[in-house]
Amino acid sequence: MGHTAASTDTAYRRLQERLDRMPTGAPDSPVFQRILRLLFTPDEADLAAQMPTLGPLSGLARRLGRDIEELDPIVTSMARRGLVLDLEHHGRRYVALAPVVIGFFEFTFMRVREDAPMQQLAELFDQYLFADDGTFAHAVFRGSTQIGRSLVREESLPELPGAEVLDWERATHVVGEATSIAVSLCPCREHAELLGRSCGAPLRTCLSFGGAADALVRAGIAERITNQEGLGILAEAKAAGLAQTADNVQHGVSYLCNCCGCCCGMMQAIRRHGITGAIVSSNWVAEVNHQACRGCKKCARACPAEAVSIVDNQGKGRRKYWAVVDPLKCLGCGVCDEACRYGAHRMVPREARVFTPETTFDRVVAMAIERGMLGDLLVDTLDGAGPHAVARVLQVLERSAPARALRAVEPLRSVFLSGVLAAVHRSGLGGEAQVDAAVTGVEPA
Repeated sequence: MGHTAASTDTAYRRLQERLDRMPTGAPDSPVFQRILRLLFTPDEADLAAQMPTLGPLSGLARRLGRDIEELDPIVTSMARRGLVLDLEHHGRRYVALAPVVIGFFEFTFMRVREDAPMQQLAELFDQYLFADDGTFAHAVFRGSTQIGRSLVREESLPELPGAEVLDWERATHVVGEATSIAVSLCPCREHAELLGRSCGAPLRTCLSFGGAADALVRAGIAERITNQEGLGILAEAKAAGLAQTADNVQHGVSYLCNCCGCCCGMMQAIRRHGITGAIVSSNWVAEVNHQACRGCKKCARACPAEAVSIVDNQGKGRRKYWAVVDPLKCLGCGVCDEACRYGAHRMVPREARVFTPETTFDRVVAMAIERGMLGDLLVDTLDGAGPHAVARVLQVLERSAPARALRAVEPLRSVFLSGVLAAVHRSGLGGEAQVDAAVTGVEPA
């Protein structure tokens, strides 16, 4: 398919608009247009702009009026470059456009590549993701539901009556019980390495699980490992002072990052742009025993979110300075507790438990509601995953506060959707089959 200059410009503009309709957004800029042109051919940009949230490849072929045999190698090539996700379920192939994050930024830098202008991409992504005005960061991290959540270090937890740590809050459980697991380079530190400013922390630390691991291994982006090897990588990352950040879901966790404060994009949103909620905290918060604190600054240097400060204690302690924790910035990761040699830090339960969506689909819907993008999500879902996925969207709406649900539905100006929402509320539509259908696009039997 040939492209004139005008049609080429249109393809990339449509792709940017499609990416910007995703809950994490993709604000336009000349820099972003250059990134898209380096990653996608004009034909690929045109194809990607028409991809649903998640749908069967056969359905995409029908929609575009193209043979599946023609699309298959194109999608395979795009998947190997991390531009789309291709999944298999019951022998059927599904495809989804990767967002910018967590998406083709990470997939671009999760391995050493010689088939792309990596230095140029690193410089362009640096300008786009970490611009001084924080345009991209504020687009990605607006709202309270985020893509990542902090996991507390189990080693730092005290024995407290009534304190509960659930399985999905434990990094060792997530890694140890995964049905499949893969490892790749940390994309943030690899990106920093290309720019000559890596911190020197371990690189081979990015873990993926389940279907996500299978897809990344199939694309050559990640390497399959055993659960025991994964636990070894986790232990190495903890020893290096890295914080654990996982997929913000209870079930079907797809990734676990081992993050440093200097290179991690999510941490930089907190440190550089003051977006304290860019990573959802754990259900724990750090507390300092000022009788034991010596003001040595190790905890402040170790904290990846810069939540610990060393202040003058105004003559109230044995030493002139002590550590103070800002609970609004504290991620509850426990890194400061491990860094303190004097037992001055401890982790205590937060007063109220933090909300964590049940599944990836629930998280995406919640993010869309908060960001005013429910209409875009429904259009993409209706076109790809089918009515059962829409039912799952309505389930999330039903569980939302009434005023919040009405605000989400109102911009659609849809009497039909409002009626369906009311019907869902009355009938209690749902069940595990619908959940599976919503995530995979496969209707229940």
